[in-house]
Parts: sequence; structure tokens; C-alpha cells
Amino acid sequence: MDSATGWEDVRLELSGGVARITLCRAAKRNAMRNRSADELLAALRAAEAGGASAVLLTGEGAAFGAGYDLSTLDPDSVPDLAQVLDDHFNPLIRALRESPLPIVAAVNGACAGASVGVALAADIVIAGRSAFFYEPFVGIALVPDAGNTLFLPRMAGRIRASAAMLLGDRIPAEEAERWGLVWRVVEDDALLPEAEAICARLAERPAAALAMTKRLIARAADPDLDVMLDMERDLQGEAGRGPEMRAAIDAFFASRKGAR
Repeated sequence: MDSATGWEDVRLELSGGVARITLCRAAKRNAMRNRSADELLAALRAAEAGGASAVLLTGEGAAFGAGYDLSTLDPDSVPDLAQVLDDHFNPLIRALRESPLPIVAAVNGACAGASVGVALAADIVIAGRSAFFYEPFVGIALVPDAGNTLFLPRMAGRIRASAAMLLGDRIPAEEAERWGLVWRVVEDDALLPEAEAICARLAERPAAALAMTKRLIARAADPDLDVMLDMERDLQGEAGRGPEMRAAIDAFFASRKGAR
């Protein structure tokens, strides 16, 4: 735990005008629990208040993020996923898009589920060559959330987004670059240095012009972000109460018991 902030899942480092926000649940492949989303939002607000000029967002270890941590759900109750989105993940996605700071996502390894939404909410996305994107929602009887249903169709197109979400195939980094999900793919060992260099360039640019340009791009690219986040929330809540989701959760916890 960071003794200064009380955060358990996120680390914030400020240096040279750049705020590096790292999701540090490497043992869980940076799968996010509710606390993780809250701490990511708190770290972003701290970066904004602390004089940062740019944000570098990444995951510790071998993954950017494995999506939502299903192990945090109560196996004996019906999950209120609509409330989870309303209270934790949708505020984070809105804050990433509305922040005046330019955000660079450095995607290392797996980027799945809600973590895809977090990455695509950034302004510049770069990926290591071994990285991949993955939409597992339908396979566990859920619907995509965390802005996925807005970002992916807008960036990749309806047909590609439909195949990615309905079939759940992995999207390798170089394919993601061709689809427009990623600005640049670099060798894995060059990922963080490249992200740091981009952030350093951004930190040297006029802050007001960056913020206003980001507002204009957001207005053009995702003017209906709030509408889509609310729709994801409502339909995810419905899916989470369904018998197929109940079966998927039972199978998940059964597999964890079998692995012990």
C-alpha cells in the first residue's frame, strides 16, 4: 500500500511534468476491481492538481489489464453490474476523456474487457509488439462496457468491432494498429521509453492549447459518450441478472476450486 495515499492497486509518480499512473496488480494480470477504478480516477485527479502536463498510463508486469476481476464477485449472489459501472468504471472513463491533460496509454501484454475501454479512452495509444486486445464479454454472457461499444466501432468500424466483440478473438498489436486502435507499435523493451518520450514532448507544448484541442477532438469523436455509457450500464445490469451469467460465474468459481 502507498502510505501517502492509501492506494493498494495504483501507483502515481510525478517527474518532469509527466505523471506516470501504473496499475500494479501484476499477480492478477492487472485485472481491475472496483477499488482499482476508484484509485485510477483519484490518481488522475492528483495528476491534474499536482501540476502535471501529461499522463502516462500503463500496467505493471506482463499485462496492461485483464479486464474486471470476476473473483471479487460474491459467488452466492446476483451481481449488480449496473451499479458497478455507475459507481466505479463509468466515472473513470468520463474523467479520462474529459481531463485537460493529454493521456498516453502504453499497452503491454494482454488488454482485455474493461481494460480495453480504459486504454482506448486515452488520447494516444501505443503498444508493445506482444500486446493484444481481447473482448471476452459475450463469452461469459455479458455485454461490452467501459466505453467499448463506443470506442471500438468508431475506431475500427462496425464490421471489425462486431467480429471482435461477438467472436472474442484476440486482436494482435499490429492488427490493432491497422484497425486504428493503436497509433504506433514498438518493440516490447522500447514501449515505456517511447511512451515517456511522447509524454515529454507533450509536456513542452502549451497546456491550454492541448486541453482545448482535446475538447474539440472529444466533441467530434464521441459526442454521445454519456448516452453509450448509460446504455452499457443498463444492458450490463440486465445481462448480469440472467441465468447464462449465473452459469458463467458458477463455472468460473468451480474452475478456481479445481485449480487449487
